[in-house]
Amino acid sequence: MKEIECDILVVGAGPSGSSAAWSSAKEDLDVMILEEKKIPTKDACAETLSKGFLKYVPFKIPDRFLKRELNGLKFYYENFQITRDEGIWWKSYPLDRKKFDPFVLDLAINEGANYLPLTKFIDLQYDNNYMVKKVTVKNLKNNELIKIKPKILIAADGTQSEVLKSIGKITKQNTAIGFIKSYEFENLNLDDSYYGHVFFGEFADGAYGYIFPKSETSANIGIATLSDRDIDLKFKEFLNIIKEQVKDSKMVIDRSGKAPIKNPSEKISYGNILFTGDAANQNIKPFVEGIIPGITCGSLAGESAANCLTRIEELESTYLKMIEGKMGDIFTESDKLESALVATYENKSTFRFLLAFGIFSDKLNYKDLVKLEELNDKEADLFIKEKLNLNP
Repeated sequence: MKEIECDILVVGAGPSGSSAAWSSAKEDLDVMILEEKKIPTKDACAETLSKGFLKYVPFKIPDRFLKRELNGLKFYYENFQITRDEGIWWKSYPLDRKKFDPFVLDLAINEGANYLPLTKFIDLQYDNNYMVKKVTVKNLKNNELIKIKPKILIAADGTQSEVLKSIGKITKQNTAIGFIKSYEFENLNLDDSYYGHVFFGEFADGAYGYIFPKSETSANIGIATLSDRDIDLKFKEFLNIIKEQVKDSKMVIDRSGKAPIKNPSEKISYGNILFTGDAANQNIKPFVEGIIPGITCGSLAGESAANCLTRIEELESTYLKMIEGKMGDIFTESDKLESALVATYENKSTFRFLLAFGIFSDKLNYKDLVKLEELNDKEADLFIKEKLNLNP
């Protein structure tokens, strides 16, 4: 069996993994990127970049990806509507992941990272301290098995990380994963193609329905929920709510999939392994926005690996300190919002859709969430409506 040695092995060539490879390859290290597909891309994605988060991207995103700007977001619950378009945090750019993901990968390749497409992670060998000794992969073109011996392994292999499974560290939790039923549509009759549209109700329990325009007549349309039960029927229910906009339209790409809601493991580092992107639940709630956080944390994972190549004992602390310094406050706030939303879903609170309406539109703050813990469902419903200036 063929054996290869490298400094850093990155599993997964999405934006987070490619950013990790890019930042470590810049240090003239021997970096390898493993990817099961020929070209990386993620289907389960609304494909938008938040304008407010662009400052966290460690490299320049070409203007071709930022040509069309959405002015803000419109939120809908029953007969209520809230429009948010003040400042850059509500603005975003539609994105084509089929072009963007390869762009980030090319950054890593141009810095010297070695790309192994159509190569599947199989398993790994590690000691009692979770120090990886060998990684077994399969070349899908000829079914050849290959052993790779990395000094550091960076796992950027998605929501249900095979690397995390291999070391037996996945924490089983209820509502740990969100389910997405979504398609890219063409020939739409959109009400407003320069705003994202977010909907709340039974059809998207625990999360939201959405229309994120990509052009005047195309958009990603879907629902995100905390249960996949009857998800096809729920999606049809949502389409019926927006039937005038989707009438005579055509589904062109299936973007259904899964997204992380809770941390899949107690830690994001074990031994000489770092986890990043969806494999580490590095997204911003309540929208579960993961592209830029994944890029940012991926680059920090690669930088940490480069800095600690000969000091593995400092790998975890270095990575955590870098994340805390860069996006720590944002992740802390994100975790609070996630906890509040999931708790009302799990308790089947009658005000949970109204709560989501307030949280997503940023009309409710953390103090309001603390206050809600003291109220029963009827009192909470009235409290939220008063905060949102809605008629009871």
